[in-house]
Amino acid sequence: MPSPDPLESTMVFSTAPARSVRAEADEMGHYLLILEGAQAGQRFEIGNQPLVIGREAGCDLVLPDGQVSRRHCSVELRFETAILTDLGSTNGTHVAGTRISQPFTLTEGLVFTLGGHVLQYERRNRRETKESQDLDRALAKASSYVHSLLPARVFEGPILTDWFYLPCERLGGDAFGYYRLDDEHFVGYIVDVSGHGVAAAMHSVSLLNVLRQRALPETDFSDPGQVLRKLNRMFPMDQHDDMYFTMWYGVFNTRTRVLKFASAGHHAGFLVPARRADAAPLPLQCRGPLIGMLPDFEFRSETATIPEGATLYLFSDGVFEIVTDAGQEWSMDEFKDLLCQPLDPMLTEPERLHAHVRALSRPGPFDDDFSILTVTFH
Repeated sequence: MPSPDPLESTMVFSTAPARSVRAEADEMGHYLLILEGAQAGQRFEIGNQPLVIGREAGCDLVLPDGQVSRRHCSVELRFETAILTDLGSTNGTHVAGTRISQPFTLTEGLVFTLGGHVLQYERRNRRETKESQDLDRALAKASSYVHSLLPARVFEGPILTDWFYLPCERLGGDAFGYYRLDDEHFVGYIVDVSGHGVAAAMHSVSLLNVLRQRALPETDFSDPGQVLRKLNRMFPMDQHDDMYFTMWYGVFNTRTRVLKFASAGHHAGFLVPARRADAAPLPLQCRGPLIGMLPDFEFRSETATIPEGATLYLFSDGVFEIVTDAGQEWSMDEFKDLLCQPLDPMLTEPERLHAHVRALSRPGPFDDDFSILTVTFH
């Protein structure tokens, strides 16, 4: 082929502003997003120096997690490529469920885990990231407010309580509570609002405040069926943007040891005896529609006698509706089998259940809010 005549060559000039490749690169940053664990939802930029992640205060990203080593792993940039390196941690750094033993190249969107934390690597425009910080702070404040409405755990006395709460987004629709109604009655309940995020959280906060302040006129709060009837009339779907919720509500009489309970579209609570060996969880459920669907429905209550030392498990469906790392869909029956397994002296019971489900599920955040409440009756 003959060489082109330089006099016949056509030169095209762009009228767009000239921008260097370096300037465009400067607009993009490398970030780690915490998907699950302490500080969930926060982003940390990877700078020119390696970002060291661990439990000790001297790390660049400190994760208060007993399963995370003091200096667990690091992420550094090598020619604009992010490299993840485990620093000889006890429990390992895992990518797609596999423990890494050599430096690992992170691609955009890749998720890795250390202890109970799930992190994601991403590239983002620095200006847009900065603009989103105000929204992040507002969501963090809202999340803190929701957590402030949850009850304090009770570790002493005749009735012990504990819980684990992990929304799948910054804000969730799960809610639960318990309190002494009077000298003889103890109330406990769990709620699962349809949907996720801000709208679901606003609905659950409204409900929590009604229950905490007992703002249901002419209501006997020791009667579960009556409480559900009044809530059903207060929160009709057509007046709340078609939102509804499921609920399990119980009242324990400390003198007779009888638990009176009712449910609205919620699965059973399960009672596990103090002696777990060869025991089967006892389902506590009476059927009723979702709250907000049928405003005139008459909810009814059931009763059960609670043996000494038994534990009641209340949880949302996000606890068992998971997809495993092998791609299999889990069910209530599979989760129920975990309830009678031996307690873990290193973990609270809700933590034990969460750790087991987390280990089985596919990488990344759960698809739904994860809430477990345990009540032990001595």
